[in-house]
Amino acid sequence: MSADRLFSSPSPRVFTLPPAAPFLTELARGLNEAFPDPEALSRVTVLIPTRRAGRELAEAFTRLSPGAALLPMIRPIGDVDADEPPFEPGELADIAPEAVSPARRRFELASLILQKEKAVGRSMGAGGALALADDLARLLDDLATEDVDDLGALTEQVRANLPAHMQEAAMFLDIVLVAWPERLKEMQRVDPARRRSLILKALAKRWRDNPPADPVIAAGSTGSIPAAAELLSAVASLPQGCIVLPGFARDMDEEGWAAIDDGHPQRAMKTLIETIGIDRKAVQFWPGAEEGRQDAPRARVIAEALRPAEATADWLRRVEDLREAWGADVFETALEGLSVLDAPAPAEEARAIALMLRETLETPGARGVLVTPDRNLSRRVITEMARFGVTVDDSAGQPLSDTPSGAFLIRVLQAALDPGSALAFSALATSPLFSLGEERAPLRGVLGTMERRALRGRRPGHDWDALYEHVRDCAGEDDDRRRRWGGIIEAMATALSPLSALEGAQPIAVWTRALVESAEALARNDEMAGADRLWATDAGENAAQLMREFMEEADALPPVSLHNFTRAVLETARSRLVRPRYGAHPRLQILGPLEARLAEADRVILAGLNEGVWPAAPKSDPFLSRGMRIAAGLSAPEERFGLAAHDFAQLACARDVTLTRSAKVDGAPTVASRWLWRLQTLARGALGERAESALAPAQDYLAFAGALDATAEQTVIRPPEPAPPVEARPRKLSVTQIETWIRDPYSIFARKILKLDKLDPLDRPAGAPERGTAYHAALERWVRSLGDTDILPRDALQRLLAHGQTALSEAGFSENALGIEMKRFERVAQFMVAFEAARREDGFMPAALEALGDLSFDAPAGLFTLTGRADRIDLRPSGALDILDYKTGMPPSAKEVAAGFAPQLPLEAAMAARGAFEDAPSHEPGDLMYVRLSGGRVPGEDKSVVRNPDGDDAGILAEQALERLVKWVAAFDDPRRTYPSQPRVKFVNKWGDYDHLARRKEWASAPGDDAGDGGAS
Repeated sequence: MSADRLFSSPSPRVFTLPPAAPFLTELARGLNEAFPDPEALSRVTVLIPTRRAGRELAEAFTRLSPGAALLPMIRPIGDVDADEPPFEPGELADIAPEAVSPARRRFELASLILQKEKAVGRSMGAGGALALADDLARLLDDLATEDVDDLGALTEQVRANLPAHMQEAAMFLDIVLVAWPERLKEMQRVDPARRRSLILKALAKRWRDNPPADPVIAAGSTGSIPAAAELLSAVASLPQGCIVLPGFARDMDEEGWAAIDDGHPQRAMKTLIETIGIDRKAVQFWPGAEEGRQDAPRARVIAEALRPAEATADWLRRVEDLREAWGADVFETALEGLSVLDAPAPAEEARAIALMLRETLETPGARGVLVTPDRNLSRRVITEMARFGVTVDDSAGQPLSDTPSGAFLIRVLQAALDPGSALAFSALATSPLFSLGEERAPLRGVLGTMERRALRGRRPGHDWDALYEHVRDCAGEDDDRRRRWGGIIEAMATALSPLSALEGAQPIAVWTRALVESAEALARNDEMAGADRLWATDAGENAAQLMREFMEEADALPPVSLHNFTRAVLETARSRLVRPRYGAHPRLQILGPLEARLAEADRVILAGLNEGVWPAAPKSDPFLSRGMRIAAGLSAPEERFGLAAHDFAQLACARDVTLTRSAKVDGAPTVASRWLWRLQTLARGALGERAESALAPAQDYLAFAGALDATAEQTVIRPPEPAPPVEARPRKLSVTQIETWIRDPYSIFARKILKLDKLDPLDRPAGAPERGTAYHAALERWVRSLGDTDILPRDALQRLLAHGQTALSEAGFSENALGIEMKRFERVAQFMVAFEAARREDGFMPAALEALGDLSFDAPAGLFTLTGRADRIDLRPSGALDILDYKTGMPPSAKEVAAGFAPQLPLEAAMAARGAFEDAPSHEPGDLMYVRLSGGRVPGEDKSVVRNPDGDDAGILAEQALERLVKWVAAFDDPRRTYPSQPRVKFVNKWGDYDHLARRKEWASAPGDDAGDGGAS
C-alpha cells in the first residue's frame, strides 16, 4: 500500500477501523505500508486522543518494526500546545494568554467563594471553599469545552429559569460569569479548557488557509469536543489528510441511524460526519481492514444490542434479517469468545477476575486488561492477585491522602491541631515515615508498648505537657522507661513546635512552611534526612508538589486558622490522584473506561457492569439544572452515556471478552447495566434456552473462586474448650467475675489464665462506665455526709447535686457534656433523696458503703477466695442486713438471680452474714435490692429480688448461691473440666470481650438458643 491509497480519493477523507480490529496496531501497520520509507514516515503527523494512546501507538510501531526505527510525529489532541509541533515556535503564541494552572484556579475560585460568603454574612472554611471551587471549575471547563462564549446570554437564561429555591446558586454563578472572567483579565491568564479550544480552532484555521506539505492523520477521536470536531473536519479536507474513526457503524440500517439519540455509541461520530458534510456511506475502511472486519458477527450483534430504544420494537425481525444476511449461526458465532459472569457479591467477582487474569499469564506473551470504573472492585482484584505473587497497579491511581506521604502530612497536622490526644499521637506514630531521628524498627517496639500501657483509655489531657506527665506516670518506677517514654513525647512536641508556635489566622504559605519543617523533622531517621524519606517516592513527589502549590499559588486565600488549613490540605489531598508511572506487571493492566480507549489485549474483562456504576449515574450540577444547561448551550448529561456506550462497544468486540457484575453490593440487590441487560435480552430472543450456555464462561471461575480457600476436607469449627492445668486456674475471683465465670467460662480463661485484657480505645470519651462510676462516688460521698440522722437535712438535694457534678467532672465528662449529664443526674438525685428519706424514716440505716470483703473456703485444689465490693449495706431495725447495689443499666431479673445466673447479691449476702465486710456486723440477710438509676422517664426504682424480705428467703438464697459456688469451684478443680465459650447463649450478651479470640462467629448458634444447663451446678 502506498500513500496514494490514503489520499487518492477526493477530500474530505474519512476512514474507520471496525470494533473487532486492534485499532492502534492496524493504524501502525497501515502507516508503515503507506510510508515504507522511514524518512517519509517521520514527516507524518498523527493526532491521537490522549497521551496514553500516543504511547501505545509508539509501542505498536516498535512491535511491527523491532529495533531502531523512525516514528511519525505523534501528538495528543486533548493536550496539544502552541509551543510544540505541529506549531512552529512562537507561531500561534498570541492566540490566547497562558493557561492558569489548575492549582492557582482552584485557590482563586475558593477566594471568590469566601468573599461572596462574607458579603452575605456567612462564614465558610477554606476546605469547604476548595471543595466548592472544584464544582465551579468543572462548570468553567464545560463552558469552555462546548464553546459557550456568550456569557451574557447564559446569564439571562439562568436568571429567567432559576427557581426561587435555587436563588442561592445565583451567587456562585456570578463568580463564573462575572467575577472569574474579570480576575482572569487581571492575571492575564485563560482557563485551560478554553485555551485548548482556541488552539485547536487556530490550528484548524491555519491548516485550512495554509495546508501543510506533509501528511496529517487524526485517528481514534470521535469529535465529541466541538473544537476537536472542527480540527478533525479541517484534517479530513487537507490534500494529504484523513481521519480514522474507531468503530463507525457505516452499515447501520436507515431506521436505526435516524433514531440515534444522545445515549447511543454512534452519536458523537454521527454529529461529526454531518459537520464534515460527508455521507456515511462514503466513510471507507482503513486499508487492509476491509475483509471480514467490520462485518464480523460480534460487532454486528453488539451494535444491534445497543440499538436506539425506539428502534428495538422489531427486534425479532432484525434477528431474522441478521441471520439472512450473515448466516443462520450468526449469533452463535458472535457470542463465541464472549461470556457473562454474574457473581453473588463483589468479593466473589474480584476473585473470579483474578483467576482469569492469572490464567492469561499461562499463555506466553498474552496480555490481559481489566476495565472497570469501580475503584473498590479494582482494589479487591489487586489484593486477590497478590496471593498469586503478581503485582498489578490500578492505573487510575489512589488519592494522595491514602498514600504514606499524604497520610503522614495530614496526621502531622492533626497532631498539632489536637495536642495531648493519644489518638492523634498514635495515628502519627504508626506511620512508617515516623522516626524522630531514630531507627524505625526499635522505635516501633517502644511505641507499641507505650500505647498499650499508657495511651489506652481516657484522654490524658489537652497539651503535650499533660501527655508527657501521663506517660511517665504510667511507666511506674522504671526510670529508664520513664525517660524513654517522656523523651519521645518531648521530641515529638519539639518537632511540631513550628506549627504549635503559630497562633490565630496565618497565611497559608506560613502554615505550609511550618508543616514541611515539622514533617521533615518527624520523618528523619538515624541514616537519612526527613526530606529524603518523605519526598522520595512517587507519592512523595506528588505531596511535595502539593506543598509547593500551597506555598506559591495559595496567596489568593486569606489567612486561615490551623483547623481550616488542615481541612484545606485534607480536601486537596483527597481529590489529588497518584498514578503509578509504570505498570507493575508488563502483561496485565487495570484501566478505567477513559484510559482503556484504544487499548489492545488478548483478554478483556469488563467488570462492575451494574447500573449506576457503568454507565455511571449522571452527576448533578449544583448550579444548573438539566433544562438550564441545555438552554445555555451545554450538552445534556445523557451525551456522556453515549461516549461510555461507545467505549463499551469497542471493548466488547475483542476476541476474548468477559462481562462481569455482582448481583448484590453491600447486601443490597443491584440492577444489571443497560448494555448487559440488552445484550442478554437479545441473546435470549435469538437463541432461547441456549442463550445461557452460549454466554457461560468456558471455565466455572466462580466455582474455582469458591474452592480457592477450601481445604481438601471440610473443617468443622467447634467451640473452644480449653482445659488448662489445675495449678494455672484462678484461686481468687470477685463476685462479679463469678457471674462472668458462670455465663462465659472462656472469658475467665482468657483474662485470668492467659492474662489477656481487653484494650480500651484511644481517647475513649466518657460514657456509660464513667457515668456509673460517678454515680457510685457521688452517692457514697453524699450518704456519708448525711451521718446517722433519721431526717434528711433541707439541703440534701443541693448536696447530692454538688457531689454529682464533682464526680462527673472527675470521671472525665467535659463541660459541654456536663450540661446534659447534670439534667439526667438531677432526676436521679430527686429520686434518691425521696428513696433515702423513706428508708431512714422506716429505720433502715447505712452500715457500710463501698465496703471491701473476702471469704475463703476449702476446695479440692486448695483454698479459694471470694472477694467483693458492696455498694451499700443497710442495717434493718430487726438487725438483718439489706444488700443494695446501684445499677445505671438494666439490673438482672429475680428469675436470673434465683436460677444462679446473677449471683452477685446473694454471694454478697452470704459474705455479709459471715462478717466478711468491713463496718458491717455479722447478721442474717434481710433484703437483696437493685437500685436502678437511669435518669430517664423513670429516673429510678428499687427492685427487690427476694420474695419475702421480712422472712428468711434472703438467707436461703444466699446459702444456695454459696453452695453452688463451692460446687462450681470443685467442678473446675477437676483437670478434665473445660472453659467453654458462652455455653448458655440465652443468658449472655450477644457478643463478649473474648468472642473474637474464641472465633464465635464461626460456630455460634443463633442468638436465643440454649446450649447448656441452667445455673451454676
